[in-house]
Amino acid sequence: MTTTLAPQIEEEIELQEKLYSVRDNWHLLKPYLNDKDVQAVLNSAMTEFSEQYSYRCETWMPGNAPWEYTHTDYWDMKIIEAYEEDEDFQKEQKELYQKLYGDEDEDEDEDDEDEVDFWYELNGTEEYQLLERKYWDKHAPKESTIEWYQFIHGCHWINQFTAALISKALNVEVNVWTTEKHTCATFVKDDVVYFADILQEWDSLQELLDFMAEGEEVDYYSINTFIDDSNLWD
Repeated sequence: MTTTLAPQIEEEIELQEKLYSVRDNWHLLKPYLNDKDVQAVLNSAMTEFSEQYSYRCETWMPGNAPWEYTHTDYWDMKIIEAYEEDEDFQKEQKELYQKLYGDEDEDEDEDDEDEVDFWYELNGTEEYQLLERKYWDKHAPKESTIEWYQFIHGCHWINQFTAALISKALNVEVNVWTTEKHTCATFVKDDVVYFADILQEWDSLQELLDFMAEGEEVDYYSINTFIDDSNLWD
């Protein structure tokens, strides 16, 4: 494919274009999560978001979890689904019900509607809320995992972090490409143009490019202009 990536590539040359899977390469990226320059970019981007949208989130503090700034119910639904399918949770939930209301099978003539009422009442008890919190914490994204950094619908901010992380890990210059629709990181390595998105595994590069093209281009810049790159070219 013939492609031109001005201003990074000034003359038209033959380059392959590929997706770069952040998830598949997480083992290469993970050692650089706490790099001071990578953290500086993360803190700058997330501070910008929290100041701009202070009405919907708490002020960003270093060490906070980016995924918790997702303002839709994406993570709520994902975590709830995970613990509701957890056999240990199901076991403890049943045991708590029996403790508070007796054996479900004890009275064969018990009205189904009454049983539903008992379950509804159970959900409001302090014991049940503590049980839910226990399994919420078990299934919530963990620090240093890719999920921890998946600030859903926050691509314009979190993919700045993606760019800085890849730059440090692969020792390459990485650009942040932003349209009104989406933001991703892009870089050239071994005569291949890669496109990276920490938030989603796209089915194909064309799918990503089509999605980007749904909005007017807003910006295209090197993340290395925002970090101390003195060690990048050793």
